[in-house]
Amino acid sequence: MHTAPLGMNDFFFGVLFVVIIIFLGSSKKSRLLKEKSGSHYKYYMWNIYFKLFFALVYGAIYMFYYEGGDTMAYWKGAEKLNNLFWHSPIDYWEEMISSPIAEDIILRFNPNTGYPPIWIYRDPGSFFVSKIMSIFMIFCGQSYVVLTLIFGYLSAIASWKIFELVRFYKITTDWFAAISILFIPSVAFWCAGISKDTVVLLSVFYILHYLFGIANKTIERRWLGFLLIYLFGFILFNTRTFMLFTVVAPMGVALSTRVTQRYKDSPFLSNIIRLFIVSLGLLGFLFFLRSQGDAFATTTNQYLTEAQVQQSDFANNESYGDKRYDLGITDYSPIGMISVAPQAIFTAVYRPGLWEARSPLLFISGLETAVFMYLTLIFLFKGKVNQKIRFIRYNEFLVFSFLFAIILAYFAGFTSGLFGVLVRFKAPLLPFLLIVFTTNPKAIGEKNIEKQLDLKEG
Repeated sequence: MHTAPLGMNDFFFGVLFVVIIIFLGSSKKSRLLKEKSGSHYKYYMWNIYFKLFFALVYGAIYMFYYEGGDTMAYWKGAEKLNNLFWHSPIDYWEEMISSPIAEDIILRFNPNTGYPPIWIYRDPGSFFVSKIMSIFMIFCGQSYVVLTLIFGYLSAIASWKIFELVRFYKITTDWFAAISILFIPSVAFWCAGISKDTVVLLSVFYILHYLFGIANKTIERRWLGFLLIYLFGFILFNTRTFMLFTVVAPMGVALSTRVTQRYKDSPFLSNIIRLFIVSLGLLGFLFFLRSQGDAFATTTNQYLTEAQVQQSDFANNESYGDKRYDLGITDYSPIGMISVAPQAIFTAVYRPGLWEARSPLLFISGLETAVFMYLTLIFLFKGKVNQKIRFIRYNEFLVFSFLFAIILAYFAGFTSGLFGVLVRFKAPLLPFLLIVFTTNPKAIGEKNIEKQLDLKEG
């Protein structure tokens, strides 16, 4: 059993798994080229290399520079669960299906299995990540490097599916789609290694792949698609619950675009149906909240209190240095939280700036922020902005992308307080927002765009 995240075996099996992954990737690329040709397949292997590189860099930085961090804790939690599996499969199963309570850690774990990090164990969402990774350990061993490579490969596969989805909707050029979905450095860094962010983004990508696939009838076995949507929804609910809302709400609005197209000859009726669908979704959400009764009210108040304490701590604790930010929130009521939304969204999208970067990782994020500022200006002032907005409005994937990015930006900007936390939380929104900013009607021709818009508007 491993007593440290890295040993000689990790190097050997790490190289072996790199060879295996490259072989699997090359074989998959060859099969895709046989089924249908396409110049975009040139990005397939580069996407895998990109994810594996940043997954390993992420692990190396936290292993050798920070000498710990979340990623080590997730791995240690999974390692102890794996020990428990070989010690007592029954206890392992009971631990997997139960919600962890800090006082009960000694019920199933012992000195022979080792004990998970207590701060991971007492947080159900974080320990759920360890549970997922422990399943992979059953088949691939306890190597930190191997587990990193596995999740890097899974991240590459998931991002490729969204890349194909973007190509299906013909909303931009292949080059812009590849940069947006496959090759954003901070997304690959935070969401390809052993981390909760990786599990969250994988779940979001697969939910979108199957939801849009079923809607577009590109998924052959729909029953399997629904099953996997439920599985990844379950994972998302147990790791970062609010992310499930950031997916479901925009998806409902986006798919309402498809319904209204059936009544394109009557703009008034089309808008009424759209309003009805949005209102129905809102009422359903409010009904759900009300059905939770006092339990939900208690939970909501707890979240508000935690947010207030967290913001106050980030604002006043000098140990955080210059890497913190303060939105100046003083009213933590629901109305107060809504009123700060513009500032929170702006912070998530356009900060940290280069002048706020106090570390190499934040500097990379600052460079990306500068690019987003530049693309925002290009979007607004170059070309026909009205045509772009109309195109976004009538494209269900772009509607989803915009709403998803805005909602997640609010959550990330409001709750983070530290730039180091912000760049992690906001990583999943970057591909979708970049797709919106790089929307290029010329990708399918100006005349074709105008024709499509005219048809959709009736």
